[in-house]
Amino acid sequence: MSQMAPTHRLSNESYWNGKAYLNTAAEGLPLQSCVDAVQQYLMAKSHGEPGREEFWKAYERAQQGAARLFSVAADQIALISSTTEALNTIAHSIDWRPGDEVVFTSSEFPSNIFPWVALQSRGVKLRIAHPGPDGISVDDLLSQINDRTRLVTVSQVSYATGEHLNPEPLWRRVQETSALLCVDATQAAGRVPVDGRMADFTVASAFKWMNSIHGAAIMSVSRRALEADLLGPAGWLSAESCFADDRLETFHPRADGQRFQAGMPNFDSICSLAAALDFHTPEAVQERAAHLAPLVSQLRASLVAMGLTPLVPKSPARQAGIVPFAYESSAEMKRQLAERGIFVQGDDRRIRAALHWYNTQEDVEQYLEALRDLLDSSKAPATRLENSSV
Repeated sequence: MSQMAPTHRLSNESYWNGKAYLNTAAEGLPLQSCVDAVQQYLMAKSHGEPGREEFWKAYERAQQGAARLFSVAADQIALISSTTEALNTIAHSIDWRPGDEVVFTSSEFPSNIFPWVALQSRGVKLRIAHPGPDGISVDDLLSQINDRTRLVTVSQVSYATGEHLNPEPLWRRVQETSALLCVDATQAAGRVPVDGRMADFTVASAFKWMNSIHGAAIMSVSRRALEADLLGPAGWLSAESCFADDRLETFHPRADGQRFQAGMPNFDSICSLAAALDFHTPEAVQERAAHLAPLVSQLRASLVAMGLTPLVPKSPARQAGIVPFAYESSAEMKRQLAERGIFVQGDDRRIRAALHWYNTQEDVEQYLEALRDLLDSSKAPATRLENSSV
């Protein structure tokens, strides 16, 4: 693993000496600055109510850092607990009518599937785009949008295939309609540039590529979504004033992004997020993405040379940090790799490696050498997934 300056090093960095951690897409390794920020939170918490001043300072810092990362204004940002919370908040904020339609892809993480599947009981129809040999077709997604579409929701980077999707054509299309666009950037934010100006909602959890801890996620909201009739959750923080004179008769929602944030923030996680966003600036993300791009392409090409079936598209423009391949005995392969100090994801009949700023050429070579040895010893076939959603 690469070494960083003391102010931006990994927590417990020495633990990873000689090992290859290639599983950031499941769980990012925390920065030491994030661990320090949680300790500072606990100290402020021990001061009781006066400690809240420090909490809200960290909140504002995280909000501003999130706004920079997503290229939006700070008042468009809400800091919620998770991507799943954000997607469910969006689902419950829209006044659905029977016959309304939601467009998404079959390669979404379940958090971006279940809220829409559940809406079918209310008469909402689903339009689902499936990947072809070259991944998701943007033209296919665009063709699904019609005058009944209320929401299009896609991942910028697929957790399953690693495909990097440019949301700009979808954004241009929905702007001609009343449909809203949601981009799940959980597998993108902190790894590749994310532009919150290209969607009505852009959401991302912080515990993966942003190297923070659980309990905080970023949600940006477009101006047109804020001007639409979307109620959001009803709570003291989402209210224009929680002590309004008419609060027993009427709920007045906020006019900014915090309309979608009901109550007390997870300040411990937000303190960590603020520290993480000091490290993951837009400029740093862009630089690291460019630096790692050849390594990602090299890893994919090496898998092909070994007779494996990568799920991420060949085009570098369609790649980010995730490089998975189909493999029937993936759970066993994951276990065997872990025994050799190599950590990847191995669920759903695929092996998924994820390359982040702390990964090196040596990590990739260690992984590939272990794969060759294990494949030679097992002679197990590495086949394309049959009848799969991806």
